Amino acid sequence: MRNTNWTKDLTFDNLYHRVDGLVSVSIVSKEKLIQSIDSTDNWDMFFISSELFEKFDRYLVPLYPDIIDAFRGQRTGWNDMFVIPASKVAESGIERRFLVPYVKSPVELKTLEFNGDYENYLFVCDLPIADLKIKYKGAYKWISRFKYAKNKNGKKTIQEACEANNPFWYTLKPKQAHIVTAINPFERFFFCYAKTPFTIDQRLVAITVNDYNDIELISALLNSIVTLLNIEMRGTSRNLGALDLNANYFKTLKVLNPNVLTTFAQREIKKAFRPLKNREIETIFDEFRKPDRTNFDKVVLRSFGIDEKILPSLYRILSTAVYDRVSMKER
Repeated sequence: MRNTNWTKDLTFDNLYHRVDGLVSVSIVSKEKLIQSIDSTDNWDMFFISSELFEKFDRYLVPLYPDIIDAFRGQRTGWNDMFVIPASKVAESGIERRFLVPYVKSPVELKTLEFNGDYENYLFVCDLPIADLKIKYKGAYKWISRFKYAKNKNGKKTIQEACEANNPFWYTLKPKQAHIVTAINPFERFFFCYAKTPFTIDQRLVAITVNDYNDIELISALLNSIVTLLNIEMRGTSRNLGALDLNANYFKTLKVLNPNVLTTFAQREIKKAFRPLKNREIETIFDEFRKPDRTNFDKVVLRSFGIDEKILPSLYRILSTAVYDRVSMKER
């Protein structure tokens, strides 16, 4: 006999809601739980549905290594020496040829298409000190200033701490990427991109797109609701409410497969993505209220033959999950 106190969810199987709205129950089989131990699935998603990704799982593939590579951004070993704020470039006296534009923090990334506004520069020099002393006195004086400075615990000089650098202790080989994202996202979820690779700090994950692949299309798919939900539900939360990700995570991350899209579908996705590219990146909660975001995600779902009617449910699930994560420390 049917229990009239409960209703079946219209989007997800095995999910039931009490009619007074106070309780929801997700039924998860023992087999699914055992399987999740091997796959290291985050059990948070089981509170919604054991088949949360069933609607689009068959369209998801890892992009690494055929389409992308992923790695952590540049570790300097000593930011005071190697990272120069744009406002202090003239004061440093360093010649421009040794200064590489540098993104130090996720907060510097305001739009999905990187606008090229850099707040910092990276000191990059591979010339011998003798040559610098004669030809580039600014760089020479800068290196000399830090040569015998002690690191924070006072046990080593910067020169000793950076001795593994090659060919000289003061030489960095900056890592560059087409697409970047925060290693510990909070309320803003984004993949910022540029067709010309740029240099980033270790607090960001660097993603390079292999030859012959469409950087804009890959960026659009990474920014879709499907990817963002995947990251939130299969990521690990830290104590302060940020997700704890790393470069290896993005090597295993499954994304909607760009190789199954028709030329028309690719064009339509990029067309719908354009309004999002140059406006300010909002929090998840504000993003999902914007018509351009809704239209973009509908076009993506439609392009893969996924029923776009599930979009409000996906937005609700992700918004709730992010809210629960970021507010946990206040409970």
